[in-house]
Amino acid sequence: MASDERDFRTLQFKSPESPDRKWLEWFRDEYSRQLYKIDIDPKPDSPFRLDVATRLLPDVAISQSVRSPMRTSHRGGDDDDVSMQLLLSGHVSIQAGGEDHEITPGMGGIGRHGTPATIDIPADARLLSIRLRRKLIEPLVGNLSELRGFAVLRDTQALRLLLAYVRMLDVEDAIETPEARYLVTTHIHDLVALAYGATRDASAEIAERGKRAARLAAVKADILDNLASPRLSVTRLAARHGVTPRYVHMLFELEGVTYSEYVLGHRLLRAHRILSDPRFVELPLNSVALQVGFGDLSYFNRTFRRRFGATPSQIRRDSRAV
Repeated sequence: MASDERDFRTLQFKSPESPDRKWLEWFRDEYSRQLYKIDIDPKPDSPFRLDVATRLLPDVAISQSVRSPMRTSHRGGDDDDVSMQLLLSGHVSIQAGGEDHEITPGMGGIGRHGTPATIDIPADARLLSIRLRRKLIEPLVGNLSELRGFAVLRDTQALRLLLAYVRMLDVEDAIETPEARYLVTTHIHDLVALAYGATRDASAEIAERGKRAARLAAVKADILDNLASPRLSVTRLAARHGVTPRYVHMLFELEGVTYSEYVLGHRLLRAHRILSDPRFVELPLNSVALQVGFGDLSYFNRTFRRRFGATPSQIRRDSRAV
């Protein structure tokens, strides 16, 4: 997890609809054992399914997966990273450090990534997995060295905030600047530390960072809800959230992007999605521009081409050819 090239783009792995025996043998040997040091034993009486979306940053990895009934055995090793699992649906049994744990939706757990563990999934389940740097989280929690196996995390506000934050990040295609990647990494380590048990000093520091993160998340959600409005402005946003326009600008600058760049980027992304969707093939281009908040068609065409390397008409034409 050390490469600066990891910019949060989604890496997708999905098993075939009906995997045959040969594919399963390849998967278990090459993909799971060699690549991830995991032994996977599918339940013989259930169709095999594994759908994993992974997003990487230099110091954090987030995976959301849908899994059919299976047992996974993690061999362990010298890896000193920390791994957190949060169950979104289903039921999971985890054996680690000589202890058995039953996990239900809303619960999770944390352990050293190199600790041998077995995860038993008796029925279809959805999991959120987060891999973190020990050197970044240990100063926040203080007692991580005492963790020998797997610590269960109950359904707490911190876990719910963590899940909400990860879901908010789903709208981002990538995180392009080192500053923004650093902030996202910091927020995730903060929220995991709060769920596990941060020290008093760390809690105060996290709370201050968290206030800014929560305020920014609320402002971003407001922008996305009002993206098509010609009345969207930093002045009106600031008034709705009880802060100054300068504070709104500062929140975005701390992420390495300006307010205007954020709004423009998401308007263009929304336009691209509409133009790529066959359901809207008859919608005039000027209507597409208006629907995403552009009042000037020539400005829309110019900025769209600069962002995607193709005109809106070309994107629409390509979508028709698919």
